[in-house]
Amino acid sequence: MTTEVLNLSIGDVIPRQRLNEGFEGQARIYGKRLRVYLTRAALAALAERTQPLVAELELYFSCLVRKQVRFQTGGEIPAADEDCAPVTDGLFLRFRAVTTAHCRIDETDGKPPVETMPVKKPGLFTPDWVRIDFRAGRWLGEYGFRADLNTPSTHTGG
Repeated sequence: MTTEVLNLSIGDVIPRQRLNEGFEGQARIYGKRLRVYLTRAALAALAERTQPLVAELELYFSCLVRKQVRFQTGGEIPAADEDCAPVTDGLFLRFRAVTTAHCRIDETDGKPPVETMPVKKPGLFTPDWVRIDFRAGRWLGEYGFRADLNTPSTHTGG
């Protein structure tokens, strides 16, 4: 069986070689297993933090579909529930499907005003994997979808 990765948008590409000697684990969001990959740089930056980091995996529906990882740096440790899961000390993942009331292409690069989209079965939209890196003083992330978690990924970051 071949693995298919659906790249729904352009995001922060994290080359596979940066993931060597990093962290590979998993989390469960909406009952779905999500593979988590952290670079060594991300692990080192997490170790230096005194406050939790929440990586929100946002799936944006409007006149286009966009995937984005948003990092919330500060605040309290979030409550673990079906949409938010701990990964390592100080790192939490959250999934959120969002939409806008209207479609304006000129707003898609920034952060248009969004609202949580009511999804009856959010586990069907939850990604299969996420990669997180820390480069040049900022957090980077990408996520994607695969048909079969038991098959090694053919995704090379491009």
